[in-house]
Order: sequence, then structure tokens, then C-alpha cells
Amino acid sequence: MAKFQATPLFDAHKTFVRLPMGLAMLGEYPDSKAFVENLSASNPDITQDFLQTQAFLKSYSRKSEATYRSYRNEVERLLLWAWTVADKSVIQLKRLDLEAFFDFVHSPSSSWVADSVQDRFKIIGAEARQNENWRPFAAKISKEDRKKALAGGLDIKPTKEGHKLSGEAIKLCFSAISCFYDYLADEGYAFGNPIPAIRKQSPYLIKGATQKNIKRLSDLQWDYVLSCAETAADTDAGNERMLFVVALLKTLYLRVSELSDRPSWQPIWQHFWEDADANHWLKVLGKGNKLRDVSVPSALFPYIKRYQAYRAELSPNFNSNASLVAKNRGTGGMTSRQLRRIVQESFDLAYDKMLVEGFADDAKALREATTHWLRHTGASQDISTRPLKHMADDLGHASMGTTDQVYIQSDMKERARTGKNRDV
Repeated sequence: MAKFQATPLFDAHKTFVRLPMGLAMLGEYPDSKAFVENLSASNPDITQDFLQTQAFLKSYSRKSEATYRSYRNEVERLLLWAWTVADKSVIQLKRLDLEAFFDFVHSPSSSWVADSVQDRFKIIGAEARQNENWRPFAAKISKEDRKKALAGGLDIKPTKEGHKLSGEAIKLCFSAISCFYDYLADEGYAFGNPIPAIRKQSPYLIKGATQKNIKRLSDLQWDYVLSCAETAADTDAGNERMLFVVALLKTLYLRVSELSDRPSWQPIWQHFWEDADANHWLKVLGKGNKLRDVSVPSALFPYIKRYQAYRAELSPNFNSNASLVAKNRGTGGMTSRQLRRIVQESFDLAYDKMLVEGFADDAKALREATTHWLRHTGASQDISTRPLKHMADDLGHASMGTTDQVYIQSDMKERARTGKNRDV
């Protein structure tokens, strides 16, 4: 098995945006600097590859952290593969080379796969040194398998052999690399964008209408999650935040990022507002840096008011400019990772209670749940009683077609029943 001989190139968004442009960016990254310089000695175009990619990511880092992260991951893989596997600059890659790259991405060499998600760099002294455990791809194990292993005192790791990217991941890869070549062509560095032609013939992009498995909580699971959060808050006021977060994410169909602090947006209490007709709304910043107002139902008011009361009791300075969801220590709002931990606490409480009360299968299924399931749960429950346009607007979908495709599905049981009665 060939050894992994590359280094990461571009740091996390919050660090990247503060670094100088040009090769000076590598000043505090000695391993990455040596890697680029050594390769450039035999192929000078590699230095330009790095500088052009840096400028591309700098441009897209202005849009959002999520966009930067997605594009960084995909384009960095292309650079490392081109330089160390194909032994070429990205502008020297021909169609056959790029087809080989997408073959590689679909099923990468195990030496390119880590057994967990790792940071690219470790700070040692005043320098960012390469994390030897980092790889461009990361194998994962399910939440259920991980929890089982931990409960049994085991430390299992996912297998790196035979790692394959999902269809959605391949689609994202094509999109990011195509955008990259468009940029290089616009800058006069590449002669054109070959990706659209390659994408049309790709065997990895499968189209078709199949039942979409919307990952959501069942009605029983949601009842347990909410009731356990309420019980926890009634028992200990410190859990009021958990109850508020869970109720808000599910009822308003929010993405966890829309409730978190970001460089361009800090959710505050003033974002709850009332119009002239006494209708209530929450202003959020969604995907693509798009503002939208989400309608707030009356049933959510008790959860809002009890968390407000808790916050006011904690701080005499609590006002409409305070963070919507506050940290227990320090100031300001919470990150997406911190919010996910809070939601996971509510899932764990529900899991334990469901096991005790005899709902083992439902409890087991809850082990796989993520924070995003709350958004899908709320939308799935409400889609049959609210107009599609209203749902699309509250969800932040650009078109009703997206809402229709994701949440409105034929009843598979009924479809199967009628299908059985067909004649040959």
C-alpha cells in the first residue's frame, strides 16, 4: 500500500481569513511550506496552483464558513492528488486524468483515509505543524455502533478498507471542482472547464425517483424528547436552555447553524418581533446568507417565556440585545457544536426513559438521531396542514419544488398494497 505523502494546505475558516495572501500564508506552516517548495522545484506550476487556489478560497470565504469548508475540502483533495499521484499541476490535467481523479475520490486508497475526523494542524510553539493523523478522507461509524462500543468498554474504529463516498458527496465534489475550474478559466490560468463534460458521463451520479428516507423522529420519539426535556427543566432550572433549544429547532424548522453565533450574524432576542397585526416572527440568517422571517406559533410562547424568565433571573442586564441562546460561562451565543451537544442530552434522556418503559426498538432508532432531525420532524408533521408556499418560506427553501420533493411523498404502504394487485 502506497504511503500517504502529502500535507494539508489550508487551515480552518476562522484562521484562514486572518492569514496574509501569497506564499506568506505558509509562514507559520513549516510542513506545508516545505511540501509545496519541494514539489515546485520539479514543477514550478505547483506554486501557481497553490496561489490560484488560495485566491479562489479567499473569494468564497467571504460568502460563508460552510461554503469555504466544502470547497476547501474538495479542491485540496484535487491538488494533493494531482501533485502526488498524477505528478502534474491542475492545469496539466487532461480529461483522462480528471476521470481518474473522480474514480479515486469515489473509492480512495486506504492510505488517504483516516479512521476519524482530525484537525489538519497542531499548534506547537508558534507554528502550525501537520497533524500526522489527518487524511483527506475520514471513515465513520454510526452513532448506534459507537454508543454500543462505549457502553461495552470497547474502542472500535471504522474500517478504512473499501471506503466509498456517497452519491451526495460525489455530487458535491463535481460541483466544487467545476466551480474551481470556472474560476481558473476566468482568471486566465486554465483554458476552460472540462468538468461538465466529465460529469455527464460519470457512472457515480445516479439519477432516478426513489423513496427518499427523510430522517425524522417518530411521533412517539418526539413526545419522549419533549417530555423528558420538560421534566429535566422542571427539576433543574439549568436545563431550561435545553428545553428552549429543542422546542425552537423543531417548531420553527431551524437548521442548527441558524441558532448559532457566526462571524456575520449573532441571534439575539430582538430577532423575535411582532407585526402590526399581532403576528409573531423570528428573523434568521439561513443558507446562502439569506435573511428570512419564520412564523412563530402561539404554542411556542410558553417555552419562550420560561427561558426568558430564567435568563432574566440569572442576569439583571438581560435585554432584547442579549444572545438568544447563551453560554453558561463567558459571554455571547453558542456554536453549532455546543448546540448539538445540548440536543444530544435531550435525546439521551429520551432514550433511557424509552428503554425503561418498554420501547426498545424506538429507543434504538433514536440512537441514530441528529440535531437536523428536529427540523425534518417539525416540517413533516406540519406539511399536511399548512400551504406548501408557507412551508417553503418558513423552511427557507428557494422554491416550493424543494419542499414538495423533500416532504411530500406518496404513502409507500398504500402504494405497495395497490402494486400487489396488478396483473401480468
